[in-house]
Amino acid sequence: MLRGTTKGSRAIARQLGVRYLLEGSVRRTTTRLRISAQLIDAASDVNLWSETYDGTLEDVFTIQERCTRSVVTALELRLTAGDAQGLAEPAIASFPAYDCYLRARYEGWRWRRESIDHAVRLLQHASKIIGENLRLLTALGLVHLQYREAGLDLTECPLVEAERCAAKVFALVPGSAAGFQLRGWIQYSRGRIQSAVRDLKQSLALEPHSADTLLLLCNCYLISGRVKEARPLLARLLKVDPLTPITRCMPAFADLMEGKFSAAIRPYQQMLEMDPANPVARLFYIWVLILNRRGDEAKAVFVKFPPETLNTVPARIASFLTRAAAGDRLEAQSTLTPQIESVAEATDMFPRFLAQGFAWAGMRAPALKWLRRAIDRGFINYPFLARHDPSFKGLRGDPKFKELLTVVRNRWERFAA
Repeated sequence: MLRGTTKGSRAIARQLGVRYLLEGSVRRTTTRLRISAQLIDAASDVNLWSETYDGTLEDVFTIQERCTRSVVTALELRLTAGDAQGLAEPAIASFPAYDCYLRARYEGWRWRRESIDHAVRLLQHASKIIGENLRLLTALGLVHLQYREAGLDLTECPLVEAERCAAKVFALVPGSAAGFQLRGWIQYSRGRIQSAVRDLKQSLALEPHSADTLLLLCNCYLISGRVKEARPLLARLLKVDPLTPITRCMPAFADLMEGKFSAAIRPYQQMLEMDPANPVARLFYIWVLILNRRGDEAKAVFVKFPPETLNTVPARIASFLTRAAAGDRLEAQSTLTPQIESVAEATDMFPRFLAQGFAWAGMRAPALKWLRRAIDRGFINYPFLARHDPSFKGLRGDPKFKELLTVVRNRWERFAA
């Protein structure tokens, strides 16, 4: 996102929503490291601290601890007991294993089969280095669930693998933040959003700065119509993890749920720019453009789908949306094979997109069918469906749509944030 940028410190800080910037460089030979770091107050463009560290790959965590403590001192902060312990005792104490862990998280969020497969292999390799580990098991469970998020495998297999990882996590450390986090993701994947929220809140209470916990808890709140509760968590998420593509668009998802459609365009475009080969990121941006009645732009974005992703669920649904929004009923329907429709049933996101597309095309029966699926999978944002979503404008007088909204409203009102 910022590699090779010529922007000044103030512009970068403004883009990331922060005041202080930690800049640095790493020079690595076969076994030696030289790490240079400097802390900048972007508001005044003043260098507050700088230092160079020399060591071996085995020294990387010691260097990390020294650097962090220097930054804390420069900013006159106080570490909690938990933060201090985390610095002194890293969750993954092997540098090669930790490197695999970081790369696996990045690959998992790319939502391509080869990327998720690579993430699984990275985590398996890390486990061979250090054995069973809380963080590695949790990450492996989350990566398996990404097969479902990307529409690549909506069978029970990813869920079974994730549940196996969760059982091992709780066996290693009962009541751990990692265990509650992974179980929360599993509950979400099964459409049990209220249960997911309970687990994620427990995890967040133990680890307040976990990006993956914050991300999913925000998403659960947003699809449940609790935008107000999500906002402070979104602000924290951006501070903790401003450079992951999905993180950049989450505040814009909150804007969408409140009917602020134009505000969402740039963040979703930015998400796609950060990873142009990500089929889900391209689908998201197309969806946002259509919500803003910019169908021609959506078509232009669609034609740039990488050829190898054209038969994926995200690409097929993007094709369906662009055609449906243009009123091309037959063309839209031709993109939805029985296989795509069967795969799309297992999440709240894909059925919602199909419901909107059929509604745009004026096809009431399938629109209501897919909306019912989305609701059953956990999308109960009553204000969005009742007032903000433009695709359902022509359905709001339909008795069957009103019946569905009554169901949604009851679930929305009973939802405990």
